[in-house]
Amino acid sequence: MTGQSAEHSRGRLQIDGADLRQRLATVAVAIACTEDQVAETLERLALILPENAVRLRARATQAREHATMERGRAAMFSEPARPAYRSPASPGQPIKQGA
Repeated sequence: MTGQSAEHSRGRLQIDGADLRQRLATVAVAIACTEDQVAETLERLALILPENAVRLRARATQAREHATMERGRAAMFSEPARPAYRSPASPGQPIKQGA
């Protein structure tokens, strides 16, 4: 592989990584919205079915907790990726001793 091809491939991987992070953030937001809708539905059911209200409200609480967790994931994936650690020497160059 030539130097130019290696750089092109490395750039493509960075683009793909950024795209993947954005897609994961989008999915996490969608999951959070769905969990919120589930919680709302369970709360309405608790009003209609008082004999099951305690259990339904507990499930609604769990759904809200999942929504919060997914929003945290979305925020994490939305942040710019941290640069990977790079050694002081370029590939193919020896590391200087005593530097």
